Amino acid sequence: MQTILHLDIDAFFASIEQLKNPRLRGRPVIVGTGVIASCSYEARRFGLKAAMPIRQAVRICPDVVVLDGNQHTYRCFTDAIWEIARRWLPAMETFLDEAYGDLSGTDQLYPDPLVVGRTLKLAIKEEVGLNVTIGIGGNRMVAKMAGKSVKPDGLAFVPHGQEDAFIATRPIEQLPGVGPATAPILREMNLHTIADLRVLRLEVLEALFGRNGVHLYERCRGRDTRPIHEREIPKSISRETSLHKPTCDAAELRAYLQYLAERAMRTIRQLGLATRGVRVNIRHEDGESAEAGQVLPSPTMIDEEVLPLARELFDRIVRRRVALTRVGVVFTHFSAPDGQQDLFAIERNARLERLHAALDHIRTKFGHASVVAGASISLIGKLQQEANGYVLRTPSLTK
Repeated sequence: MQTILHLDIDAFFASIEQLKNPRLRGRPVIVGTGVIASCSYEARRFGLKAAMPIRQAVRICPDVVVLDGNQHTYRCFTDAIWEIARRWLPAMETFLDEAYGDLSGTDQLYPDPLVVGRTLKLAIKEEVGLNVTIGIGGNRMVAKMAGKSVKPDGLAFVPHGQEDAFIATRPIEQLPGVGPATAPILREMNLHTIADLRVLRLEVLEALFGRNGVHLYERCRGRDTRPIHEREIPKSISRETSLHKPTCDAAELRAYLQYLAERAMRTIRQLGLATRGVRVNIRHEDGESAEAGQVLPSPTMIDEEVLPLARELFDRIVRRRVALTRVGVVFTHFSAPDGQQDLFAIERNARLERLHAALDHIRTKFGHASVVAGASISLIGKLQQEANGYVLRTPSLTK
């Protein structure tokens, strides 16, 4: 019988900042540049939330502490937490600040899932210093909903056979897949609880919401058959940063772009993937944003095949004489590397793949900053450096 554990790090970035600096504990803290990436529970009491513009947050709560954050530090914390969790979880699927673990088949070792959750929470608190919320249930959806019902620093278990009783009376907005656009439509149809949604036939939900309607039909009945994967192919891998000060310097901006693309491509290779989709986005000092993307003819895991397109897209959208405050690159359309290429491409790519494999090995062993190449060299002296590379203002995300 399947048993899934969902682990969520409470107020991820903000909690780490409060742990690092005891003077911030008990105070409203937000992390982000431009918009909130994470906010402490003290900040949430004032109505602050993720994706809210920081200017608005400061107006609502003048005493809030605003921090840029450091993605290298946060990654170290998650690595430590996932390492602890693997002591109890045979299979894990990890994301930025949450993870799913499969306890199925461990009944003889761990007859009581609540004991596992309680022990895991205690180990993380003692060894890392952070609070986590854990939900346990018969599938991914129920486990995550169980955890959300007891945040923060909670522990909840929905025993097998009690899934329907747990989800039926909950508000429709708590069902995964019911977002800000879907919820008002369902409310207008006088559907207020998850159980109410069951009156709609599959074909009706599919006609209303497409593929998501099919998922809603299954989920409102407590069904979720998605397995736990040790490695899930992400929908996108993005690297972006808010600039330390607005600039129109084209050379500096291209240096940022190359550095961000290099970091993203290294992650893509580490996952054993190739990418076809390239997208570049920018934000001007006056708040106006622009974005452009394009799909490559074939998948690649080589920097030299994506950088020219990234630069072309960047030049395409930088048309105004207004300084930039943010630049980012996003890669999508992932697949396994394509072996069906022409002979000359195979020979050329083999050399570049060996080169990047060697660079990745060096950077993994000695830190990303051990090798700085190309346009990103010009950032030396302009940005603070540590072993893992330049210290950027906005955490980079793999989604």
